[in-house]
Amino acid sequence: MTMKRSKKELVSLILSKTLIFMVIVLLVSIFKSIFKPENSLIGVTSIVLMLVLLQMDLTINPIKNLFGLIGLNLILGLSAFLVSQNVLLGLILNFAIMAFIGYYFSYELKNPINMMIGLHYILMIANPITLSQLPLRLLSLVAGVFMIMAVQLLANKNKLIKSRKKMINGILDAILLKVDLLKSNKDTIQVDDALTMYINQLKSTIFDSGKSESHLTECGRNTISILSCLEKINVILSNMKDKDIDSEFLDSISKVIKDIKDKNHDINVSYLEDKYKESNLYLLDIEDVIDKYDFINTIKVLNIEMRGYDEVPNKQKDIQNELSIPQEFKSLHVQKRLINLKSTRVAYGIRLGLVVALTFFFVDFFNIQYGEWAVYTVFALSQPHSEYTIYKSKKRIIGTVIGAVIIAILFNLITDTEIRTIMLIAAGYLMSYMSDYRDLVIFVTISSIASAALYVVNPNFIIINRVVFVVIGIAISLIANKFVFSRKLSDEKENLNNIQEQASKNMIEEVLFNEGNKNASVIGILSLVPSLIDLRIDYLKQNGLNMDKAFINRNKILVNDLYQIYLLEKYSVDYNNALAIIKKSADTSSSVDVMESKIAKAIKTTNNFKEKFLLAKVSKILRDITNSGYSEKKSN
Repeated sequence: MTMKRSKKELVSLILSKTLIFMVIVLLVSIFKSIFKPENSLIGVTSIVLMLVLLQMDLTINPIKNLFGLIGLNLILGLSAFLVSQNVLLGLILNFAIMAFIGYYFSYELKNPINMMIGLHYILMIANPITLSQLPLRLLSLVAGVFMIMAVQLLANKNKLIKSRKKMINGILDAILLKVDLLKSNKDTIQVDDALTMYINQLKSTIFDSGKSESHLTECGRNTISILSCLEKINVILSNMKDKDIDSEFLDSISKVIKDIKDKNHDINVSYLEDKYKESNLYLLDIEDVIDKYDFINTIKVLNIEMRGYDEVPNKQKDIQNELSIPQEFKSLHVQKRLINLKSTRVAYGIRLGLVVALTFFFVDFFNIQYGEWAVYTVFALSQPHSEYTIYKSKKRIIGTVIGAVIIAILFNLITDTEIRTIMLIAAGYLMSYMSDYRDLVIFVTISSIASAALYVVNPNFIIINRVVFVVIGIAISLIANKFVFSRKLSDEKENLNNIQEQASKNMIEEVLFNEGNKNASVIGILSLVPSLIDLRIDYLKQNGLNMDKAFINRNKILVNDLYQIYLLEKYSVDYNNALAIIKKSADTSSSVDVMESKIAKAIKTTNNFKEKFLLAKVSKILRDITNSGYSEKKSN
């Protein structure tokens, strides 16, 4: 069965890669015929950008994003033209453009797109045009943007609505499997990993497709609330791992999850409340009591949120009546954090701008043949973190040498132009299958040399130049990596922990200490941050980051608990008096410690069991906050 599945997956991969390659060739051919050969590279980079940008949803504000991309493309095109007119002006413009690309598009909590946009610009400066060709160049850049947005509207329109059903079903199936494993006293590591993957992916999709600049859409808000409830159920199950298994409670959880899967969006929880009555809970540990009531409250909130699940639109609603985004949130924005030289992104932008601008300046000033290969190399190897620059440099030299040897053998044996062209096309096609950077460089080297030596009888001079300029580019990159604003992965670790700490502080402030109406967008977006950081850690792990996730995982639970408190307050689920006590304690407390002390006193004085439960839950959250180091005074 596994072999059959593998063959089927291989056939599917080959068909999809072949189809994409054919579509790209067709689109480039059409682009070339409309905008002339000098703009064929614009067609190539526009198509690749189109594919890269599919990871982002640009359809929430399509008009704004359309004009934003047009503006960016025109600036890049005009700058590339001006660079070709004056080498000193080119030095200034190339530094400014590359520094901006390196900073702005190397996101802190999303997969970066700076490399593709940077390559888009470098190809333009390396292939200059005349003044008479400028209008058609600019027109081709505008056309490329329309192509990008057309595909966005086809592929990403209502992306969250389309994708969340599959992801939520995956979470529900994983929870049911976890219940069965717990009943059988079996290990749950694999299913826990699957749940983390589904939750993180859905939160990332919400961040991309469920909000605009800083306001959630209705679908985004609804999805966060549903996901928060499912996360809470998962935490309740995890709490049972090291305890005596309560089979009846597991059966109750399983029944509810199956009802949700069967689209029963009006689950009756009265039988649960009867089962877990006050008299039955007095003998239990307070944490077990919290789990039981958490589950009941979670289902009540889920009932409310699931009723609008199928109809909720992916649009903003009444944001003019929503509180403005606080300054603390703006400074946390994962794309536009405050500029300071300690930032890895700022340091990377400056270093990238310097090495690309200076390398291109010398190549252009001395009119060095094939010198642009050194420019491409310093661009590709200039990375935010020094470890990755070193890692890629090793792969780059090995891949270049192997590719040079292969093309030297092939092109010295075969001089027929048509056969060489077939080889060039084959190298471009096979490149799409490469995942390891060394293997990718092999085919990039073959393609680059083949393009330059297509009509040359003896390709050896070109091959030697390729290797020499790659070596020069590697040397420049390594020197800059060591001496120009060097940043290590340990800096990224500290940065991610700082982002998480700031997000958690803002969440505490917004949920527990905000005296006015709660800001749904801020609370919702802040609740996504731990998962975004988790995904960022996984991405950087490929580059060599070895980061303990314990702090992030604790904050996931803390932030979700805070979001659950927000939902209880929003829907007033049987806890009005307890919520009033919490609010009063928050209003009259100068710090988390003081608030925790007041709530501890309130627990002793109340006779209402449900109130006692909620106050104990909040008290536990406040202790977790204190243990995490967030117990300083409230901000004003």
